[in-house]
Amino acid sequence: MTAVQGTNSRRQMARKNRRTIKTLALILFAVILGSLLFQLHSLYGKYSSYRQREATVKEQIAQQKEKQQDLKDYEKYTKTKEYTESTARSKLGLLYDNEKIFKEK
Repeated sequence: MTAVQGTNSRRQMARKNRRTIKTLALILFAVILGSLLFQLHSLYGKYSSYRQREATVKEQIAQQKEKQQDLKDYEKYTKTKEYTESTARSKLGLLYDNEKIFKEK
């Protein structure tokens, strides 16, 4: 084997090694990119479900605030004379002194 042949074979081996390294680097890059895309898809699915849950919870909060306001209004109503009279008439059957009850036959 001559010096030129030895140099050529070394160059060929070096080229082959560089190609192999480039190929492995490309495969590694593709695997990492695929993994990242899979994770991104998974996170987007979670994000979508959390957005839906957030909308549902906001709706429930609005309903509860409305219910709370209704209860406050009812509390104010129960402190009125009108409520007291209505309750006395319906539950206790009480009347004012000058009132008369007419019943149909």
